[in-house]
Formats: sequence, C-alpha cells, structure tokens
Amino acid sequence: MDPLTIALCIVTVLFLLKLFHVPNNGPPGPPGYPVVGNFPLFISSDRSKLFHQLRGKYGDVFSLQLGSRRMVVINGYEALKEAFVKQADVFSERPTADYVSMKTSNDKGLVRCSGAFWKNTRTFSMRALRELGFGKRSMENKILEEVSVFLDVIGEHNGEAFALGRVAQISVSNVICSIVFGERYAHDDENFQKLMWMIDNHVKLLSKAIVVTFFPVVRFLPGDVTKLEALSTNYQNTNRFLQHQIDRHRATFHKDNIRDFIDAFILEEMTQGKTDYLDDENLTKVVNGLFVAGTETTSTTIKWAILFLIRHPHVQIKLRHEINNVIGSSRVPSIADKTQMSYTEAFIHETLRMANLVPFSLIHGVKHDTVFRGYTIRKEDLVVPNLESSLFEESLFEDPHTFNPERFIGEDGKLNGKEHTVLAFSLGRRVCFGESLARMELFLFLTSLVQTFKLLPEDDKRLPPTKPISGVVNYPQEFKFKAVKIN
Repeated sequence: MDPLTIALCIVTVLFLLKLFHVPNNGPPGPPGYPVVGNFPLFISSDRSKLFHQLRGKYGDVFSLQLGSRRMVVINGYEALKEAFVKQADVFSERPTADYVSMKTSNDKGLVRCSGAFWKNTRTFSMRALRELGFGKRSMENKILEEVSVFLDVIGEHNGEAFALGRVAQISVSNVICSIVFGERYAHDDENFQKLMWMIDNHVKLLSKAIVVTFFPVVRFLPGDVTKLEALSTNYQNTNRFLQHQIDRHRATFHKDNIRDFIDAFILEEMTQGKTDYLDDENLTKVVNGLFVAGTETTSTTIKWAILFLIRHPHVQIKLRHEINNVIGSSRVPSIADKTQMSYTEAFIHETLRMANLVPFSLIHGVKHDTVFRGYTIRKEDLVVPNLESSLFEESLFEDPHTFNPERFIGEDGKLNGKEHTVLAFSLGRRVCFGESLARMELFLFLTSLVQTFKLLPEDDKRLPPTKPISGVVNYPQEFKFKAVKIN
C-alpha cells in the first residue's frame, strides 16, 4: 500500500473511533447503527412522540447519535431552567461547525452567531430598537394601523368562508417594516409580496437543510437533495432586497433625523467606526433575522388563535364579554387595557402553549465541555431545548392536551402566575428577541378581531384539525372560517 492510502486509512479509523466513542458519563440514549447512529429512528418517527418516549426511558437528559454529531436533548421545565438560565454562560452558544449557518448567515446576525460578536450585535440592536419604541406604548399606533388594515381585508369577505393565507403575515411584517425601514407597504405591493414568499420559503427550506448539520458529507451530493443550495439562494435574494433598502438609507441619511433601525445602525457605524459587527453584511443578517423571527411566529400564532376560537365558541363568548366590559364598542383596544383583561391574557398564554410554535427552539451548543446533571456534554455536541416537554408537562398543567385558558386564572379572577411557566419564546439569553413586541401585537390584533367579528367554522360538523404541519415551526393546517361583522 502506498503512503497516501495508509494515511487515509489511519484518518478514517481515527474518525470512526471518535464518532463512536461515548464517554462513560455521557447522556444515555438508544443504541444505534454504524456510521448513521440513531438517524433512521430520528427520521422515521414523530419527533415529539420519540422525545417523549426517550424521556420516559432515559430521563430529562438523553442523547441521540446522528451521523457524525451527538444530539443532547434537555427536557422538562426545571432542567431547562437549570441549563439555559442558571448556567446561561455555558449553554448560550450556537453549535460549532454549523454548515447551514456558514452557507447562509456566515455566522453573523443575531440568530446563529456566538461569543463577543453576538453579544455586541445584540446589545446594540436592543438599545437601538428600544430607542425607536420597540415594546413600548409608542409602538401602539404603528401596530393599530396594521390592525385596521387587517380587519378591513377580513371584512371584504362579507361573512363568507375564506382562508387567512398571508393576510396576518403581511400585517405583522408591516410592523417590522415600520421599525426597520421607516415605512409600510400596501398588501398588494409586488416587491413586498415577494419578500413574504422568501421569508416563508426560508423556514420551509431550513427544515430540510438541517440534515447537513448531522451528515456534512451529504452537502456534496448532486441535485441539491438537502435543499442547502436552495436555502442559500433564497437567503441571498432576501439580503439583496434588504441591501437595496440600506443603500437607499445611506443616500438620504441625516444624523439629526434617525428614522428607523437602519439609520440607527448607520449612525453607530459613523460614531464607532467600522468594526467586525458594524458593517452592511451584518446589518442585512440582523434585519433578515428580525423579519423571519418577527413575522412567522406572530402571524402563525394569530392563525392558531383563530383556529382555537372557532373550535371553542364558549371561549370566544367569554373573550367578547370581557372586551365589551373593559373596552366597549366605541373605541379600539389599547395596551393600557391589558391589566384589566385577565381572561384575554389567559387565552393568549393558552394559545401560545397549545400552538407549541417552535417545539425544539433552535439548536444550542456549549462554550466548553461541561458536566450537567452528572453527564458530560461536549463542546461539539448539539444541544436541543425541548420546549414542548415543558409546555405539556403534567406537573405544571393539569390535563395539558386540553385547551383551557381557565388554568391561568386564580380564585380572585386574576392571572395566577402559571403564565410565567409557558416557555413559548424560549428562555435564557437566547430568549426570542422580539417577545415584547410579539405580545403587544397578539393582544391588539386578537382583541380587535374578537371585538369586530364573530368567528365561525366553515362547517359546524367538520371543525379544522389541531394536528400541526410539523417543522422548525408548527403551522396549523390550512382552514377556512367565517368572520361575521358584529353590529
């Protein structure tokens, strides 16, 4: 054998030894096959049921060997808090050698980067957005403007059955547009429609491309079977749209008139000078993340809320009764009303819990090899926060698979504190960046919708199913409903 062949054999053997070496104190998990590990089990099973079964067998911390990577899954409210809050400094990283991130965001932005770069980007972004009113009462008028258009579009159907489609997505995304671009778009604007399609496509392609994280070699297969190239192309097209906005802002920028987030970024760059995180590439990645995270989750939650309302008419009656008592019909809802509307808040929390929107959050990593609950988690491991396990945990929520807003109401008629255990926006340092805005939007959109329309199923005898279309995000299956104007 020639020296090159011998060297390749040695490297292969070392790789396989590393691949199948599991420390004695590593998290337990099911036995796997050579090379592929537990991947056949992973892709052939309903992930929710699989994780539930494995938790029952192995406990709150278990592992799966997926190709060349080991996935460690952390389950249950207490274990999740212990890892991602109490040990946030260790568990707030993103995975190493993430080929999806390398191909798309290039480890920039707010979602997929780690370390000092992520901290600097997040610190600036939070400060800039707060100065622009992010999550504050001053944002209310921008949201209500979109709520008004949203209700008008629904009203055009005159009580006939229709599917919501992208109506909620466009309305919610326009709130992001007003913050980031300083302007909103008409619902039928061609370029805006294209942006919405690209955001939709990103989430769908991401669910398929994730396989590259476990089997990096498959990215070289012909025909783009993993959709990684399609994901990259879609991401680049979105960034070109955003770069055009940045170029327009630079051409009209005035330091004494900061109109929006892009202007705030340009001002910071002028003040601090260009750094590793203050450049156009990172700005496009940050804005891209704001659109994907801020649009998909909130608009999909609105769809789930409508589905639950038409399936549970008694809940809709109680909501409308509270709205009539607190707000009436002569004015639009206001964020100031929230404190007096415990049942509405309970409904929103129960919708977030039952929708189980992002059941496994985004994959985390650890800063260094660490011991958690007696098990060694390695720096190269993929760490999954199983948020779903806490959302349906029987020790927290009685009869957890039943939709019941009352579970959050105490004997005094106010919220009883259980709402704080609903980890719908994840937890720790990687908690959803736009949680405060999302909560404002959900309150104003849903109270306005129930105040204005009675929501009915297309067919009383065939209610839409609650089984989701699973992926990175759990979407409701498309359904039609009637929105009958309340006089």
